[in-house]
Amino acid sequence: MTQHPSATPEFRSVAQRLREAVTGGTYEPGSRLPAAAELAEHLGCTRSAVERAVRVAAAEGLVTTRKGSGAYVSRLLKRITRRTDGLLRSVPDDEAAGPDDALEAELRALGLVARHFPDVRTERAPQDLAALLGLKRQGQVLVRETRTFAVAAGSAPTDPGTPVQLVFTYLPLDIARNTDLERPDLGPRGVEGLLIELGHRPTDFSETVDVRPPHEHEATALEIDADNRVIQLTRTAATVDRTVAVTVSVLPAHLWSLSYRWTTTT
Repeated sequence: MTQHPSATPEFRSVAQRLREAVTGGTYEPGSRLPAAAELAEHLGCTRSAVERAVRVAAAEGLVTTRKGSGAYVSRLLKRITRRTDGLLRSVPDDEAAGPDDALEAELRALGLVARHFPDVRTERAPQDLAALLGLKRQGQVLVRETRTFAVAAGSAPTDPGTPVQLVFTYLPLDIARNTDLERPDLGPRGVEGLLIELGHRPTDFSETVDVRPPHEHEATALEIDADNRVIQLTRTAATVDRTVAVTVSVLPAHLWSLSYRWTTTT
Protein backbone atom coordinates (compact mmCIF):
# COMPACT_ATOMS: atom_id res chain seq x y z
CA MET A 1 0.00 0.00 0.00
CA THR A 2 1.41 3.38 -1.02
CA GLN A 3 1.86 5.81 1.84
CA HIS A 4 0.34 9.29 1.43
CA PRO A 5 3.11 11.92 1.02
CA SER A 6 1.89 13.86 4.07
CA ALA A 7 2.46 10.77 6.23
CA THR A 8 6.08 10.15 5.24
CA PRO A 9 9.02 11.20 7.40
CA GLU A 10 10.58 12.83 4.31
CA PHE A 11 7.59 15.06 3.77
CA ARG A 12 7.36 16.11 7.41
CA SER A 13 11.06 17.00 7.42
CA VAL A 14 10.84 18.96 4.17
CA ALA A 15 7.74 20.85 5.31
CA GLN A 16 9.42 21.84 8.57
CA ARG A 17 12.64 22.90 6.83
CA LEU A 18 10.65 25.03 4.39
CA ARG A 19 8.78 26.68 7.28
CA GLU A 20 12.06 27.47 9.00
CA ALA A 21 13.58 28.85 5.79
CA VAL A 22 10.61 31.17 5.29
CA THR A 23 10.20 32.34 8.89
CA GLY A 24 13.96 32.47 9.48
CA GLY A 25 14.67 34.83 6.59
CA THR A 26 16.42 32.47 4.16
CA TYR A 27 13.83 33.63 1.64
CA GLU A 28 12.91 37.30 2.01
CA PRO A 29 9.26 38.37 2.36
CA GLY A 30 7.81 38.97 -1.09
CA SER A 31 10.54 37.00 -2.87
CA ARG A 32 9.88 34.16 -5.27
CA LEU A 33 10.76 30.68 -4.07
CA PRO A 34 13.12 28.67 -6.29
CA ALA A 35 11.46 26.32 -8.77
CA ALA A 36 10.46 22.92 -7.35
CA ALA A 37 13.35 21.07 -8.98
CA GLU A 38 15.91 23.58 -7.66
CA LEU A 39 14.33 23.60 -4.21
CA ALA A 40 14.34 19.78 -4.14
CA GLU A 41 18.03 19.75 -4.98
CA HIS A 42 18.78 22.35 -2.31
CA LEU A 43 16.80 20.44 0.35
CA GLY A 44 18.05 17.02 -0.79
CA CYS A 45 14.61 15.52 -1.33
CA THR A 46 12.20 14.50 -4.05
CA ARG A 47 10.33 17.02 -6.14
CA SER A 48 6.98 15.56 -5.05
CA ALA A 49 7.87 16.18 -1.39
CA VAL A 50 8.75 19.81 -2.20
CA GLU A 51 5.53 20.39 -4.12
CA ARG A 52 3.49 18.98 -1.25
CA ALA A 53 5.43 21.07 1.28
CA VAL A 54 4.80 24.23 -0.75
CA ARG A 55 1.07 23.48 -0.84
CA VAL A 56 1.06 23.08 2.94
CA ALA A 57 3.04 26.32 3.37
CA ALA A 58 0.47 28.06 1.17
CA ALA A 59 -2.38 26.69 3.28
CA GLU A 60 -0.59 28.02 6.37
CA GLY A 61 -0.23 31.45 4.76
CA LEU A 62 3.56 31.38 4.61
CA VAL A 63 3.64 31.52 0.83
CA THR A 64 1.24 32.47 -1.95
CA THR A 65 1.11 30.56 -5.21
CA ARG A 66 0.46 32.33 -8.49
CA LYS A 67 -0.66 30.30 -11.46
CA GLY A 68 2.05 30.22 -14.09
CA SER A 69 4.44 32.25 -11.93
CA GLY A 70 5.40 30.12 -8.95
CA ALA A 71 5.30 30.51 -5.18
CA TYR A 72 6.14 33.71 -3.30
CA VAL A 73 6.95 34.24 0.35
CA SER A 74 4.18 36.18 2.08
CA ARG A 75 5.09 39.82 2.62
CA LEU A 76 3.67 39.85 6.15
CA LEU A 77 4.55 37.03 8.55
CA LYS A 78 3.53 38.80 11.78
CA ARG A 79 0.16 38.21 13.41
CA ILE A 80 -2.28 41.02 14.16
CA THR A 81 -4.25 40.78 17.39
CA ARG A 82 -7.82 42.00 17.45
CA ARG A 83 -8.77 42.97 21.01
CA THR A 84 -12.33 43.51 22.19
CA ASP A 85 -11.32 46.04 24.84
CA GLY A 86 -10.30 48.42 22.03
CA LEU A 87 -13.69 47.99 20.36
CA LEU A 88 -15.91 48.39 23.40
CA ARG A 89 -14.34 51.19 25.41
CA SER A 90 -16.58 54.01 26.65
CA VAL A 91 -16.68 57.10 24.44
CA PRO A 92 -18.46 60.48 24.48
CA ASP A 93 -22.00 60.67 23.10
CA ASP A 94 -20.88 62.15 19.76
CA GLU A 95 -18.08 59.65 19.09
CA ALA A 96 -17.64 55.95 18.56
CA ALA A 97 -14.81 53.52 19.13
CA GLY A 98 -14.64 51.67 15.87
CA PRO A 99 -12.72 48.66 14.57
CA ASP A 100 -10.51 50.94 12.46
CA ASP A 101 -9.13 52.63 15.59
CA ALA A 102 -8.27 49.26 17.14
CA LEU A 103 -6.66 48.03 13.91
CA GLU A 104 -4.53 51.17 13.55
CA ALA A 105 -3.25 50.73 17.12
CA GLU A 106 -2.38 47.06 16.59
CA LEU A 107 -0.54 47.76 13.34
CA ARG A 108 1.44 50.61 14.93
CA ALA A 109 2.64 48.16 17.59
CA LEU A 110 4.04 46.02 14.74
CA GLY A 111 5.71 48.97 13.00
CA LEU A 112 3.04 49.01 10.31
CA VAL A 113 0.42 51.45 9.05
CA ALA A 114 -2.93 50.80 7.39
CA ARG A 115 -4.02 51.91 3.95
CA HIS A 116 -7.76 51.74 3.34
CA PHE A 117 -9.44 51.50 -0.05
CA PRO A 118 -13.20 52.07 0.34
CA ASP A 119 -16.03 51.56 -2.10
CA VAL A 120 -19.71 52.47 -1.60
CA ARG A 121 -22.65 51.07 -3.55
CA THR A 122 -26.31 50.10 -3.31
CA GLU A 123 -27.32 46.50 -3.87
CA ARG A 124 -29.74 43.80 -2.79
CA ALA A 125 -29.20 42.68 0.79
CA PRO A 126 -27.66 39.21 1.16
CA GLN A 127 -30.41 36.76 2.04
CA ASP A 128 -28.94 35.86 5.44
CA LEU A 129 -28.68 39.53 6.45
CA ALA A 130 -31.99 40.87 5.14
CA ALA A 131 -33.93 39.50 8.10
CA LEU A 132 -31.38 40.91 10.55
CA LEU A 133 -31.86 44.36 9.05
CA GLY A 134 -35.65 44.07 9.04
CA LEU A 135 -35.84 44.09 5.25
CA LYS A 136 -37.90 42.17 2.74
CA ARG A 137 -36.13 39.48 0.74
CA GLN A 138 -35.48 41.81 -2.20
CA GLY A 139 -34.62 44.80 0.02
CA GLN A 140 -31.82 47.15 -0.99
CA VAL A 141 -29.02 48.25 1.35
CA LEU A 142 -26.09 50.62 1.25
CA VAL A 143 -22.89 48.57 1.19
CA ARG A 144 -19.60 50.02 2.35
CA GLU A 145 -16.73 47.75 1.26
CA THR A 146 -13.20 48.48 2.48
CA ARG A 147 -10.05 46.59 1.56
CA THR A 148 -7.22 47.28 4.00
CA PHE A 149 -3.50 46.83 3.37
CA ALA A 150 -0.69 46.89 5.92
CA VAL A 151 2.65 48.42 4.97
CA ALA A 152 5.82 49.18 6.87
CA ALA A 153 5.83 52.67 8.42
CA GLY A 154 7.60 55.09 6.10
CA SER A 155 7.05 52.95 3.00
CA ALA A 156 6.79 54.63 -0.37
CA PRO A 157 3.26 55.31 -1.67
CA THR A 158 3.93 52.79 -4.42
CA ASP A 159 4.56 49.95 -1.92
CA PRO A 160 1.64 47.56 -2.45
CA GLY A 161 1.70 46.26 1.11
CA THR A 162 -0.23 43.20 2.26
CA PRO A 163 -4.03 42.94 2.22
CA VAL A 164 -5.06 42.14 5.81
CA GLN A 165 -8.83 42.45 5.83
CA LEU A 166 -11.93 42.86 3.70
CA VAL A 167 -14.88 44.54 5.43
CA PHE A 168 -18.49 44.88 4.28
CA THR A 169 -20.89 47.10 6.24
CA TYR A 170 -24.58 46.84 5.35
CA LEU A 171 -26.87 49.77 6.23
CA PRO A 172 -30.65 50.18 5.68
CA LEU A 173 -31.36 52.78 2.98
CA ASP A 174 -33.93 54.63 5.08
CA ILE A 175 -31.08 55.45 7.47
CA ALA A 176 -28.16 55.88 5.08
CA ARG A 177 -29.58 57.40 1.89
CA ASN A 178 -28.59 61.06 1.25
CA THR A 179 -26.31 61.17 4.30
CA ASP A 180 -22.56 61.26 4.83
CA LEU A 181 -22.70 57.46 5.15
CA GLU A 182 -22.63 57.43 1.34
CA ARG A 183 -19.24 59.14 1.28
CA PRO A 184 -16.23 56.82 0.75
CA ASP A 185 -14.11 58.60 3.37
CA LEU A 186 -15.92 59.04 6.68
CA GLY A 187 -12.95 60.49 8.54
CA PRO A 188 -12.49 59.82 12.25
CA ARG A 189 -16.23 59.55 12.91
CA GLY A 190 -16.61 56.18 11.23
CA VAL A 191 -19.93 54.45 10.63
CA GLU A 192 -20.95 54.29 14.27
CA GLY A 193 -20.05 57.93 14.86
CA LEU A 194 -22.26 58.97 11.95
CA LEU A 195 -25.09 56.74 13.12
CA ILE A 196 -24.95 58.58 16.46
CA GLU A 197 -25.10 61.96 14.67
CA LEU A 198 -28.13 60.76 12.69
CA GLY A 199 -29.96 59.79 15.87
CA HIS A 200 -29.39 56.03 15.64
CA ARG A 201 -26.95 55.42 18.49
CA PRO A 202 -26.20 51.66 18.72
CA THR A 203 -26.61 50.35 22.24
CA ASP A 204 -26.49 46.61 21.67
CA PHE A 205 -23.79 44.66 19.84
CA SER A 206 -23.39 41.00 19.01
CA GLU A 207 -20.62 39.19 17.17
CA THR A 208 -20.42 35.77 15.56
CA VAL A 209 -17.09 34.16 14.64
CA ASP A 210 -16.74 31.56 11.87
CA VAL A 211 -13.72 29.98 10.19
CA ARG A 212 -14.13 28.82 6.59
CA PRO A 213 -12.43 28.60 3.19
CA PRO A 214 -12.42 31.89 1.28
CA HIS A 215 -14.83 32.55 -1.53
CA GLU A 216 -13.12 33.07 -4.88
CA HIS A 217 -13.47 36.87 -4.84
CA GLU A 218 -12.18 36.99 -1.25
CA ALA A 219 -9.10 34.91 -2.09
CA THR A 220 -8.38 37.28 -4.98
CA ALA A 221 -8.90 40.44 -2.92
CA LEU A 222 -6.84 39.15 0.02
CA GLU A 223 -4.18 37.57 -2.23
CA ILE A 224 -4.38 34.20 -0.50
CA ASP A 225 -4.65 30.64 -1.73
CA ALA A 226 -7.95 28.80 -1.95
CA ASP A 227 -6.55 26.32 0.61
CA ASN A 228 -6.16 29.09 3.21
CA ARG A 229 -8.80 29.73 5.83
CA VAL A 230 -10.45 33.03 6.68
CA ILE A 231 -12.03 34.23 9.90
CA GLN A 232 -15.46 35.76 9.33
CA LEU A 233 -16.67 38.16 12.01
CA THR A 234 -20.32 39.19 11.72
CA ARG A 235 -21.00 42.16 13.99
CA THR A 236 -24.53 43.45 14.49
CA ALA A 237 -25.20 46.93 15.89
CA ALA A 238 -28.71 47.74 17.12
CA THR A 239 -30.64 50.47 18.87
CA VAL A 240 -33.45 49.64 21.27
CA ASP A 241 -35.80 49.51 18.27
CA ARG A 242 -33.92 47.95 15.36
CA THR A 243 -30.70 46.73 13.80
CA VAL A 244 -28.94 49.67 12.18
CA ALA A 245 -25.77 48.04 10.77
CA VAL A 246 -24.30 44.64 10.06
CA THR A 247 -20.55 44.48 9.47
CA VAL A 248 -18.89 41.39 8.01
CA SER A 249 -15.11 41.32 8.35
CA VAL A 250 -13.13 38.70 6.43
CA LEU A 251 -9.61 38.15 7.82
CA PRO A 252 -6.86 35.80 6.61
CA ALA A 253 -6.66 33.33 9.50
CA HIS A 254 -2.87 33.04 9.37
CA LEU A 255 -2.48 36.80 9.99
CA TRP A 256 -4.91 37.27 12.86
CA SER A 257 -5.53 36.22 16.43
CA LEU A 258 -8.64 37.22 18.36
CA SER A 259 -8.36 38.32 21.99
CA TYR A 260 -11.50 38.47 24.15
CA ARG A 261 -11.58 39.93 27.64
CA TRP A 262 -14.41 40.36 30.12
CA THR A 263 -14.93 40.93 33.82
CA THR A 264 -17.49 39.55 36.23
CA THR A 265 -19.38 41.30 38.97
CA THR A 266 -20.50 39.86 42.27
